[in-house]
Amino acid sequence: MEKKKPIGFVSGRFFLFFTAVVSAVFYAGYLDRELWFDEVLTLQFALLPSPLEIYRSYTIPNNQIVHTWFIHWLVNCGIPPESMRLFPLLCAILTIIILWRAFSREKGPLPLTVALTALMVSPPFLLYASALRGYMLAALLTVSALCSARKYALSGNRIALALWFLSAFFACGVMPSALAGIGAAGLYSIPYCGKKYWRNRRVYLLAATAIAGFLLFYAPIVRNLLQAFDLKEGWHEPFAAILAVTVAVAVTFLLPLAAGAFFHHPRLRELPRTLIWFLPLGALILPVYPFPRVWFILFPVMALLTAGYLRRMPEKGLKILWAAALFWGIFSCTALFRESVSLPVSRGGQDDFYAPRFVRQSFTPSLTARMLCREYAASGSGIFITFDADPFALNYALTAADKEAVLPPVVIDVPFGKVKGVPENTLCVLSADDDPAVYEKRFTGKLWEVYHNGIHKVYLFRRESK
Repeated sequence: MEKKKPIGFVSGRFFLFFTAVVSAVFYAGYLDRELWFDEVLTLQFALLPSPLEIYRSYTIPNNQIVHTWFIHWLVNCGIPPESMRLFPLLCAILTIIILWRAFSREKGPLPLTVALTALMVSPPFLLYASALRGYMLAALLTVSALCSARKYALSGNRIALALWFLSAFFACGVMPSALAGIGAAGLYSIPYCGKKYWRNRRVYLLAATAIAGFLLFYAPIVRNLLQAFDLKEGWHEPFAAILAVTVAVAVTFLLPLAAGAFFHHPRLRELPRTLIWFLPLGALILPVYPFPRVWFILFPVMALLTAGYLRRMPEKGLKILWAAALFWGIFSCTALFRESVSLPVSRGGQDDFYAPRFVRQSFTPSLTARMLCREYAASGSGIFITFDADPFALNYALTAADKEAVLPPVVIDVPFGKVKGVPENTLCVLSADDDPAVYEKRFTGKLWEVYHNGIHKVYLFRRESK
């Protein structure tokens, strides 16, 4: 007798095929773009002699240690930097597939497919699935932790508890803020511990082992960790950051959440899971609110929450919703939509979810680098690059532009090491938003514009007046 398929049936093979198509169509174009600030810093840390040196060199949060270890291995294998973006893409695909395989029976194949489709075709997922950064690896480790926590909460399996600990250990090793993602995985797993979960010691063991994983990873380099915190990197307008996160979540899960509101019946037992939506508010107690992108790690868990809200929705409605979520994702990933949303939710040119400078077509540091090499490198003039002009990306592009050329010395203006003066005839590279009058006053001279493109303006510094 043929086994009856559940309502809203979606086969594993079809979902795998669907994920592959989405990855090829949506992400391929984003893999072939120029390296930007944080990606170049990742490569610089990955070029250190050994994983131990990488671990000891946690001086700024840009060194996402565990992720840098993987990139270090890829460098040693001779993989070119531009091809390394396949690693976060692989992490993204594994994150989606593991979620579907682990929870499709519990949530229902079609409700979960709708939620994961909304996640896959969202601008934030598109951005970090194609960025040479550790956010997608941290998301994958968070999903691994979630699967282990669920198994331990249901059965008390000690191997599952050990896997939970290891997942938390390495996720926090990617970035300390991944502890929030592990916290979300823990909150999601609490209802599996029974109706009176507050009496179940497994809840407290999950919390204790997660914190232990964080502490064990950073204990040998605790001074480095505290120094990185002292940099106070983040957004100094906390409510603007919360708005940016809220809009990103709303746009990503807009249609499934709107539909789920009519079919979901909340239960008191699921209160810990509801708290996941409010985790970004907890960071208000920090001296400086973290960059909104650190909350991206919550998105896979939020996809599971969204799928749960759709379980009572009729199959016909789910199929229509699936198509609508796919078309909404296609629209929200267009440059027109992303750039229109980017402006109101960004601060100081910072946008972590939609259309940051480095994914726009105007981001072409190689054009500036070629101009500097072709027209001015032979003159022997030095080069000054402001911090907002993405100096590391431009310096990388300069090196790649003409490896045989003798390039002039490059001086970078960093927040904790402002350049007080430059020699005459120095080529000053400013971002398109930088005010040249600021540098004219600092250097006591005039800046003559000699070149500009979408992201850079290049000036020749003279001490005499115009």
